[in-house]
Amino acid sequence: MNSYQLISKLRKVRDDTYLTTAAQALYHELVAICNEMKWKDVFKKKNSDLCSILNMSEKTLIKSRGDLSDAGLLYFQSTKDKRIGCYYSFTTVISSVYFPDESTDDSTDESSDDNNEGGEIPPVESSVETPVKCLDDNLASSELSSGKCLDETKIPPIIDIKTINKEESLAHTHENPPPDKKKSRKEKGDETPLVYPFTSMAFISAWEALRKTPKWKKKLNYALQLSLDKLSKFEEEFAIRQIERAIESNWTGVVFTGTERDYQEWLKLKHGNNQKSNQSSECAVKVRTVKL
Repeated sequence: MNSYQLISKLRKVRDDTYLTTAAQALYHELVAICNEMKWKDVFKKKNSDLCSILNMSEKTLIKSRGDLSDAGLLYFQSTKDKRIGCYYSFTTVISSVYFPDESTDDSTDESSDDNNEGGEIPPVESSVETPVKCLDDNLASSELSSGKCLDETKIPPIIDIKTINKEESLAHTHENPPPDKKKSRKEKGDETPLVYPFTSMAFISAWEALRKTPKWKKKLNYALQLSLDKLSKFEEEFAIRQIERAIESNWTGVVFTGTERDYQEWLKLKHGNNQKSNQSSECAVKVRTVKL
């Protein structure tokens, strides 16, 4: 059997049987591989290698291989072990005799299969050697000539005291967490809920309307509480009046330098009206008494 005979056989079969270009390319490649292996009756080749060489997918490879087998040009037997690939033969029907023991170690590297196409697994020798170091400066010339060396495993490790001290100092710094930052009076006041001097619906509604204005919505609770404390010095009716004026005039505060003077005038007007109303009621009572 030689290449000329196999190629001639392909041409004869091709006259009666349709073979794709991929199948013919695969046949020529397998003939070349068999030639390199000195015309063994059975040889093997991995699918990945053939796909890479012929630039075809594995699905196309399997179909082309089947077409060649159906045409009587090729015998093959695939295996479950992808490291081995598939067994091929041009003259012999492949049986289980040609299969190696597939229960061998699965961790064998694929590179060993590439270098050993004949299917033979070379023996692997493994040995653990202890590193040995010769101390030329410490041994006498007679000892060196006799080949005496010192095992590195018996040499005690060198400890760097500076490194240990540095690591200990770093460990101490990480043990103690940094102290909590003291909060300012403003920050503490902002966490405290507001205390209202008046709890009527009229006052609360007016205050909430003031807080929604652009100049008041971003104020902290600390600043708001200061304004509430200032309003607590006045009567509720006057405090509501100041809040409404702040909303109308877009003030940033509710109590100013002249607020105390306005409050005294407001009290005079309020009490003066009360006195007039009391006097008018007394006069009305006297008139009724006289008529009776």
